[in-house]
Amino acid sequence: MKPMDFLIIGAQKCATTTLFEHLRQHPGINMPLEKEVPFFTGPERDWSDWLAFAEQQFGDDDGRFWGKATPQYMCDPNVPARIHALMPYVKLVAILRDPVQRTRSHYLMGRRRGTEYRTLDQVLPRLLEPEALQRSRCLPVPDHSQGYEDEADFYVTWSEYGRVLQAYLQYFDRSQLLVLYTEDLQRDPESTLDRLMTFIGLPMGFRPDTLGEVMHKGGGSNRIPHGVREWLRQRQLIYSLWQRIPAERQGRLRFLYECWNTRKSSGQEARLQPECEYALRRHFQRDLVHFRELQLDPPPWMQEYSAA
Repeated sequence: MKPMDFLIIGAQKCATTTLFEHLRQHPGINMPLEKEVPFFTGPERDWSDWLAFAEQQFGDDDGRFWGKATPQYMCDPNVPARIHALMPYVKLVAILRDPVQRTRSHYLMGRRRGTEYRTLDQVLPRLLEPEALQRSRCLPVPDHSQGYEDEADFYVTWSEYGRVLQAYLQYFDRSQLLVLYTEDLQRDPESTLDRLMTFIGLPMGFRPDTLGEVMHKGGGSNRIPHGVREWLRQRQLIYSLWQRIPAERQGRLRFLYECWNTRKSSGQEARLQPECEYALRRHFQRDLVHFRELQLDPPPWMQEYSAA
């Protein structure tokens, strides 16, 4: 059983789902049926754990490239070392988005899931305090195994791309990391996908049916309240029937349901007062100093933060 060829490590709310849906259509790529099936988060893993995981998620090695998309890998500070210990030559793909927009989208996801009821202006001042920032960078990543958990602590720190990627480049060569931008994927999806194909080691020109689409676009509310799903979970007969479905199929069904159930946000829920947005931009401006030190392609939104 071989290691993975490439990993989409995140970031969350930056179009990792869109990349996943594109790549799973490629005849030369084998990806799990479900996107978020973390392996390197949680307890330490060894090669025997990987063999069992790979057999379940990938099956036999049929010559295709193996890849996975797990945005949690940019959220856990222990993950870079764990990946390197088992797969030191894997290729890493990070897709990033304007950090203020990512923070807003993360907040809206909390509203949609029913774990967040405050305004964003009420939340951010506490999150920007030095003690809160330091604490949230070390907190374990929620696994939501018993229902959605509150992710408010992470609205800001999971947008600190410079800090996170610096940790990866302590273990991996820069040539093993490709950074893409959500804005480029939306504006020029063909060229962005060609860059990704070249990095993985496949010919350019692949054009999936989903190219140009935004998969699982975020929103601020659900068609069906989350409480209904929790009610169904508590119905023994319904839940026992659900449990008969293979785990990987369950994940795919959950994904399709979440896409359908998400209502487009008006944007009003995530509006910021000018002083609060200024403080947030100043924070990410400091993180961009670390990002520039990595000598990666500058993000399309860098000038907006240079003037903050």
